[in-house]
This record gives sequence, structure tokens and C-alpha cells, in this order.
Amino acid sequence: MAQRRFEDRINALSDQDWAWWPLLTLRPPRTQAISEARLLLIALLFGGFCALAGLLLVYLVLGELPPDAGAAVAAACLAVFYLALRFTLFLCWNRRAGRLAAAAAERD
Repeated sequence: MAQRRFEDRINALSDQDWAWWPLLTLRPPRTQAISEARLLLIALLFGGFCALAGLLLVYLVLGELPPDAGAAVAAACLAVFYLALRFTLFLCWNRRAGRLAAAAAERD
């Protein structure tokens, strides 16, 4: 029961247009599952924004960027976004898409 409530809350959030900005065109219809490729693209794009902000923060704090800071910050942001999306959006969206597809198949 608690898992379904969590899933419903994640899906309610992911149904909002503002949650996808500026990547609204990447949001599939509710009945379509999110593919691994789409998930990776979303993680790359949102993780890229995060990496730029992280690098700016490192630069502002240190006054310069350490030699491998770009790769380290980019890898960390990508990993965090991918894992967070994989275990929230991806699972919840795809479970709902499966239920909606099954319900549509029963009606036909």
C-alpha cells in the first residue's frame, strides 16, 4: 500500500509540465513506458545542467578548477541523476504504463 502511494505521488509530480522543463518533449504518453535510452538521455541532460552548476560552484569557491574537476563533477552528477531517476521516475512511470496498457487491452 505504501509503495503504491509513493508511486502515485511520483507519477503525480512527473505528470506536471514544469517538472520536465526544459525537456517536455522527452516526456512520453502515460501509457508508454520510458526506455533505458530515454532515461539515459534525460539523466545526461539534467546531469549536464547540474555539472555546469557544480563546476561554477567549485570555481567560485576555489578560484580555479582543479585539473580533473570537470570529469569528476560530470561523472558524479550523471551517476546521481541516473540512479535517482532509475529508482523513482523510471520504475513508477513504467509500472503505471503497464497497468494502463493492461486496462486498455481488457477494454478492447
